[in-house]
Amino acid sequence: MYDCTVTTSKAAADITAIIVGHTDAQAPAAIEREAARLAAGDCEGPIDLIVDDQRYLLLKLGDEPWLVGGENWRMLGNQIVSALRKAGLSSCSVELAGAAADAQALVEGALLGDYVYDAMRSGKAAKRTRISLRLPGQNLAVREGKRVATAQNLARELSDAPANAIDPQTFVRRARSVFRGTGCKLKVISGEEALSRAGFPGLCQVGRGGSVPPAFLQIRYVPTGTRKTKHKLALVGKGITFDAGGISLKPGANMWEMKADMGGASAVFAAMHAIAEAQPALPVDGIIGLAENMPDAKAQKPGDIYKARNGKYVHVDNTDAEGRLVLADLLTYAGEQGATHIIDLATLTGACLIALGPNVAAVMGNDEDWVGQVRAIGQQRGEEFWPLPLYGEYRKMLDHPHADLNNIGQRYGGTITAGLFLKEFVDPKVKWAHCDIAGPVIQTKAPWRYYARGMTGFGTRTMAALATTLKRLS
Repeated sequence: MYDCTVTTSKAAADITAIIVGHTDAQAPAAIEREAARLAAGDCEGPIDLIVDDQRYLLLKLGDEPWLVGGENWRMLGNQIVSALRKAGLSSCSVELAGAAADAQALVEGALLGDYVYDAMRSGKAAKRTRISLRLPGQNLAVREGKRVATAQNLARELSDAPANAIDPQTFVRRARSVFRGTGCKLKVISGEEALSRAGFPGLCQVGRGGSVPPAFLQIRYVPTGTRKTKHKLALVGKGITFDAGGISLKPGANMWEMKADMGGASAVFAAMHAIAEAQPALPVDGIIGLAENMPDAKAQKPGDIYKARNGKYVHVDNTDAEGRLVLADLLTYAGEQGATHIIDLATLTGACLIALGPNVAAVMGNDEDWVGQVRAIGQQRGEEFWPLPLYGEYRKMLDHPHADLNNIGQRYGGTITAGLFLKEFVDPKVKWAHCDIAGPVIQTKAPWRYYARGMTGFGTRTMAALATTLKRLS
């Protein structure tokens, strides 16, 4: 999916990248003059120059205030690999110096920026020249950047794949392959009958109309040795591999985008792989519910009432509000498994896209400090989560005369009422944060930052980082 390798080799390259203000490499006077002009804002980069038979690429770090958590460095990484491909070159050496240089983010941006989903292309479109990025002396940054970006590109690949390639059953098979040899343990429950016996009625409700059986997937990471912590983290992902809306059918225009409704599950899957490689001293469960939401004769119907895992009765007013039915039982299960902290990731509401646009996710939860930690870690990793309130007065919007809960609220405040619905299934002793990633999980109109059009794997970096920071929380 990407044809770029990153190494710490000191070998000569086709071009040398100079990032103004972040290198101590000696360059010809003509290059220094152009670098000074770029630094002063007298010209725009990148600038590709040849002096004394040596080729240079001059770049300037972006300083926009919204580029937090190394995003400007990731964008530089993308600019470098894009310039390589445009010029038809195969290698670039980047000489970085100074404490302010973020080599890891640059590596991430290069690998994320070079990603293209071409698994189903033929001819020339399926073939790309391999390129090499070299960062001498940046051993740790290269290793960590590759670990994180490889995981995020895995999330993108899973979500970019069409629904005839990735469904609940092929997703599980992919997990068995990817996690073989990692030390993680997998638990799989497949099919409506087995899921019903295991106590996942919400997943059964949604998946019974699908073309393949729904499935529950748990990926468990347990630290080795004698390392102990009082915390346990659960990452919960919504995995609707295709969402037609069920009986409450979605409009046909752009329905293909609904292959992205598994974006939360893909990010959890990928984050667990990054966590297994990092080996943190914290036990982590990746908990994923997989289903297709289709308008089959067996599909759930508006007006159905069912009993959720925690004993509450849910009235299904709209079958297109299906993700919360799946997440409800997963959140209950995570608490049963001893999680002290939960974060769920889901493309849950179109209302979130209306509220926050295509680039910002929402976060809300039952513990202000935990929600703040999730947002802060997201910003440190260049992923923006904006807090929304679980405003208690809106809970009455979910009242129903024949059941404990309706599965949708009123027209306005849909992201908040979805969060309030989920809160009903979380043990109040557990710190929980709900992240609605409906906006940034997919970019359909144009490339964004270092992402090509398509899926972004948004949330992968944040969740992977949470596993290494949670041990320090109270």
